[in-house]
Amino acid sequence: MRVRIGALLGVFAFLPFFVFAATSAVPAGFATGSLWFSKTEVVAGETLKIYTVVYDSSTSAIEGDVVFNVDTKEIGTQHFKLAAGETQILSSAWTATGGTHTFGASLRNVTGVSGTIANVETNSVSIKVAEAVPSPLSQYTNTVTNIIASSTPVVTNIAQSFYGMTESVRQGAVEALKRQLAASEGLRAQVLGTSTSQTSRDATDSPNEKSASILGSLWRGALSTLLFICNLRVLFYGLLLFVVFVLYKLLRTWMRERRAHSY
Repeated sequence: MRVRIGALLGVFAFLPFFVFAATSAVPAGFATGSLWFSKTEVVAGETLKIYTVVYDSSTSAIEGDVVFNVDTKEIGTQHFKLAAGETQILSSAWTATGGTHTFGASLRNVTGVSGTIANVETNSVSIKVAEAVPSPLSQYTNTVTNIIASSTPVVTNIAQSFYGMTESVRQGAVEALKRQLAASEGLRAQVLGTSTSQTSRDATDSPNEKSASILGSLWRGALSTLLFICNLRVLFYGLLLFVVFVLYKLLRTWMRERRAHSY
């Protein structure tokens, strides 16, 4: 009985030492509150540096990696080596984006210790990143883009209406020129038929008849040329643009001269 009581007393006497050995952690890792930034007011697009400090208060050297994260996503890893009693500052860069973000750091791949590191994670810190103010050029570009986007349907409708009108004019001109050319050819055939039935004394045309024949040939040539142009869209619209350009230049010159005379 006395032996049992002595054994129990011995167990209880040494139990605190076993518990302390099992629960104690290696005094190393991150210092309390050891996460800070290169600046507190950040704008989207700027580079922000995140800093932390690791220490080793144990009796042996340690080595490992510090992993920086933003919103639980890794943004960089820094390797460290600490002799007993040393500290080291580590950092990582991050390009800021607008909104509220949470930052932190943790230890990974630690060697040189036989127990558990006391502080394997830093405290989490959240900051709000302001949206970047667009440059004047960017604002102007956005304004022009919005104007073009909003006016495109109107411009398209106007262009379609103008094309429909000019296409109707072109097709109408083709039909009218065909009729004119057919009528001119018919009149020419009648004249030729009449001239062949005349006697030899009428074989020599008068100057007026020669002039009329030349004018008729010129008229038919002009009709054929216009019909050729109107039949081909490329030639028709190219000539139309040229005429519009010439009229614009003439109108601009007239307005400039009128303004000069008014002064």
